[in-house]
Amino acid sequence: MPRSCRFTQSLAWVLLGTAAGATPEGLEAALQSIATKESAKYNCAVSIAYRDAKGRAMAAAGTVDGKSLAAGVHDGYAFGSVTKVLTGASIMRLVSEGHLKLHSKVAPLVDPLLAAMAKRDSEQGFSSLADLWGADNVTGLTIKELLSMQSGVPDFDTATPCFPGQGSCVPADALREDLYTNPSQGISPTRLLDVAWVKNRWRGPCKPYMPGMSGFCYSSTNFMLLGMVLLAHQGTDKSFKDLDQAVYLPTYVKESLKFAMAGPPLKYTPVHGFDRTSYNVPKGQHNDHDNWNVSGVFSGWTASDIVAPASGITDLIWEVYGPPSSIAPKEFIDKMLPSESAIYGLATFNLDRNTGQKGKYGKAYGHLGATYGYQSVTAYFPGLEIAITVATNIERDYQEQPADALCFAYNAAASLLLTRTITCTYSSEGYFSGGCKCDPIEVDETILVV
Repeated sequence: MPRSCRFTQSLAWVLLGTAAGATPEGLEAALQSIATKESAKYNCAVSIAYRDAKGRAMAAAGTVDGKSLAAGVHDGYAFGSVTKVLTGASIMRLVSEGHLKLHSKVAPLVDPLLAAMAKRDSEQGFSSLADLWGADNVTGLTIKELLSMQSGVPDFDTATPCFPGQGSCVPADALREDLYTNPSQGISPTRLLDVAWVKNRWRGPCKPYMPGMSGFCYSSTNFMLLGMVLLAHQGTDKSFKDLDQAVYLPTYVKESLKFAMAGPPLKYTPVHGFDRTSYNVPKGQHNDHDNWNVSGVFSGWTASDIVAPASGITDLIWEVYGPPSSIAPKEFIDKMLPSESAIYGLATFNLDRNTGQKGKYGKAYGHLGATYGYQSVTAYFPGLEIAITVATNIERDYQEQPADALCFAYNAAASLLLTRTITCTYSSEGYFSGGCKCDPIEVDETILVV
């Protein structure tokens, strides 16, 4: 297995009971123990945040600068693709209000915006989606195809990891190389659409990731186009910086999120992000690149520009998938949820394999978050009605460290909420694998979550 050696650890929690009107007694201590162990294991900062209807619990460990600055629970992290959840839920808000339909065609919505931008920018080499990928390809492109990663729109993100069995594969990433070579230069959404590996590179029909699954073509470009749909709803005379991505958020969530439209991470957070991937280096080696001063970390706009503490993202996920359903009505959020056999729904990953459980308590959905130097995961667990977020300040080939911490954090919470001991192990098995293995929770309908 390339560079991601197999990890195993186990942890069991002593049941301490629960306190009425609060999160489970002992949970914050358990999360702190997990954060400390994971930080030491992967040599990085780790932040974990929990949310339920009664309260919150938070923990952090490690250093955010790779030296001596201790991590705190309110530190902001670059959350990369977690941004897609907000973009998707905002689209569903417009659908719920009758402004859009899931089967609405994309080109008529964004072409007037692109044409107006082209008039203002003589270097923009296109004024419509047809200019980018041909009318035959884009005429039938729908909102739902973008949300579900089932379009042929090419991904601007060129990170191509090597998987077990690929022999002489060497991970390459052209965009990463360019961003590191020119750290002060960010790339606007229209520039990303115009790069050689996006323009005129329509991918065609999506292939299933595994047998029995529907086609799946992960593309962050999809969510830039969805951002343009949101922007066009405000008017075609707008620029990218004019989009209010937080417009549908409750005030308390809005106050905890930053949207990094321009500049490097140091402009938004004290948390450095370290690239430890094997992209663009000789086989058997890995990077050790501090991306705190790299403006391209936030390339992708509405696909990947949120900076927030783990608790802010947990609140966002609670408001999207949890009981409040404040961003869009529940019946429309339910349309976002992936089926049991699908990797992805609408702007939502199936995270069942990250729980270590089956049945009611083995259900989870949310999103992975990876960008240059930072990796995270956020999930809602409907069986217990809780949300958990894990953020780290390193980037690895298979982003196993957030999944590792989530495995133990979720089962620590389940142990306390269900008053039973659960022991877990975690072993890295690949990019989308489920390395979380835990004692099964015996479903007893008489048990009440307190």
